[in-house]
Amino acid sequence: MTIASTSALSTTPTSTTTLSTTGAGSASRDQFLRLFVAQLENQNPLDPQSGADMVAQLAQFSTVEQAVETNRRLADLISAQDAASSAGLSQLVGRDVTANASTLTLDGPAPPLQIASAVKIGGGEAVVKDANGKVVRTIEFGAGESPMPLAWDGRDENGVALPPGTYTIEVTAHDAAGSTIDATPQIHALVDSLELTAGGPLLHLGGASVSPAAVTTIARTGV
Repeated sequence: MTIASTSALSTTPTSTTTLSTTGAGSASRDQFLRLFVAQLENQNPLDPQSGADMVAQLAQFSTVEQAVETNRRLADLISAQDAASSAGLSQLVGRDVTANASTLTLDGPAPPLQIASAVKIGGGEAVVKDANGKVVRTIEFGAGESPMPLAWDGRDENGVALPPGTYTIEVTAHDAAGSTIDATPQIHALVDSLELTAGGPLLHLGGASVSPAAVTTIARTGV
């Protein structure tokens, strides 16, 4: 009796051997098992799958399963860390803080700003830019001890209140002799609230919001 070759049923485990830890997040154990059983049912009877190949595929299934479990545990760990971090940041609400104001988000009237430097400031200017890099206000300031107030009320050159959004403040300063010095724009205000956003936590200080990473000093209320 002649048995026709079932060459159309390839013994090469293409669909299963391509599974790897790279796709572990989307490949479930049920999908793997269905592919594995289908391969067994449709293998060439004249050239069955070798035992070594079967063991290799089962080992790969174990690797996929471990990768899925590892990803699940990592996700749980990240969630726990985020919760702990948020709980810690909530302690800042009601505190007086000083934060770097090089980048801030306006959502109301600008809070009091200041210029800080390690030496006495002889003068300079602060340039305010919107999210597109367009200059919306240039503020000149004179000599003073650090930190010194920066008179910006959240308005542009024409006195029009700027819309809510992200703004940057670039400070150029010099000392009494005219030499360039390092100076930083800062906010010193009370933390009104903490907002947990998809882009990360934000501290609301009056009409502005900053990242907790921008905070440089924390003090008791009124200090």
